[in-house]
Amino acid sequence: MKANRLNIWLKSILAVLAVFALVSFSGCSKDTEMEDDMMTMDETDPPKNGDGSGGSSSYTDAPDFNLKDLNGNDVKKSDFDGKVLVMFFFGNSCPSCRAAGPSIQSKIATAFGTNAEFTIIGLDQWDGNQASVQSFKSNSGVNFPLLLKAATTASAYGSTYDRLVVVDKEGKIRFNGTRNASKDVDDVATVVTSLL
Repeated sequence: MKANRLNIWLKSILAVLAVFALVSFSGCSKDTEMEDDMMTMDETDPPKNGDGSGGSSSYTDAPDFNLKDLNGNDVKKSDFDGKVLVMFFFGNSCPSCRAAGPSIQSKIATAFGTNAEFTIIGLDQWDGNQASVQSFKSNSGVNFPLLLKAATTASAYGSTYDRLVVVDKEGKIRFNGTRNASKDVDDVATVVTSLL
């Protein structure tokens, strides 16, 4: 009888430990930093670049980039001059990035996609090959253009994977997310609305 109770107790402890391990390691593990746990910013106040005065001169210029898309075409920042540009920095095999895809697609890409003054792109910050980025596109449910080898671009923007950035029509960074994209998608939609 004691052995049976001990066996049940051990199985319960192992089950709890297994669940804990699964939850602890279910996020993206490409970077070793626990960025969300170390944030000091109040998460109810979305991060923005500039002083918030409304004048675009108080915002930082968006750095140039020249990357390839999935079809091998060159895509440059200047291609988006005069448009509100949303940039989704992702990791090609990042689970939370894939999970954010449907929300980004519906709340941003689809919601604003008919506006000629708006565009959205995804940028693979993990520098995967074409097959890994195509797999991300298929598994995340996004249908906007995805760009390859964007680690240097993410660094230039002060960003990392699973983040959203908004550039206004004048080429100024108006929103530079420091939280997972899924947490910022509604704030980004609000920023885009205000800029169109």
